[in-house]
Parts: sequence; structure tokens; C-alpha cells
Amino acid sequence: MSLFKEPNHVSITVTDVVKAREFYSNVLGLQEIPRPAFDFPGIWYGLGNGLSLHIILNDELVRPAVERERITARYPHFALWTDDADETARRIADLGLPCRDVVSGPTGLRQVFVKDPDGNMVEFIGPTKSKEAVRRMEPAGRH
Repeated sequence: MSLFKEPNHVSITVTDVVKAREFYSNVLGLQEIPRPAFDFPGIWYGLGNGLSLHIILNDELVRPAVERERITARYPHFALWTDDADETARRIADLGLPCRDVVSGPTGLRQVFVKDPDGNMVEFIGPTKSKEAVRRMEPAGRH
């Protein structure tokens, strides 16, 4: 039996709430929702199906430049479903955002990774019309 019913929210830390709002509201187009009056700055976004993104100011937590700039699959991230990953990838390219763009196997879903100004990684995942090769998958429980 699982300890939970469904995901409720994801929280990330940022060093600049203004830059975070610019990225998540204006660049990615997320919808800001009301937030309790905490004693620290932050922003909440509705992601759909009862899930929200909580952005929390922590100006003492600055990631090394390599983590802010490089997009590597092993860095923590959260994923947002898109019904048309090809269109999402095109829009991200039009915005000039650095990204990592791959097709996953065995599902064949397209994954487009971007980073916010603090290096928090966001993945957009969804169907593609691309016919790229399928990646090798490890069996569950291998590591």
C-alpha cells in the first residue's frame, strides 16, 4: 500500500523571485495562483490536476555555474506533460532557451529540458512524430 494518493506540489528554491516570475510566468506561461502569507518571498503556480509548483526564495543557495548552465539528465528536475512535444520544442527554440532535446524509449516520448535562471531544470514530455532511435532501457531494480 502506498503512503500517498497523488502528488500535491513540487517546490524549488530560487535566489531572485523577480527573475523566477519572469521565467515561469512570461517565458513558460505558467499561471500564478494565490499563496499563503508566509514570512518569506515566493510564488505558487497551478500545474493542473491539483498539482502546484511552489517557488521559494533562498538567496543563500547559489548553485555552481556548471549546474546553472549545463543540462545533464542526472540533475534534479520536474516534468510537465505536453500534448505536442514537437510544438513545445519549437517554441522553446524560438525563445532561444538552451535545451536538451531527446526521444525516450521505450515510450518514444520526446523530452525537452530547460533551466531557469537559478539552474532548476524543467522537463517538457509528450508525444512526437519524430522517428528517432529508441534508447536502451535498464530493467527496474537494477541499481
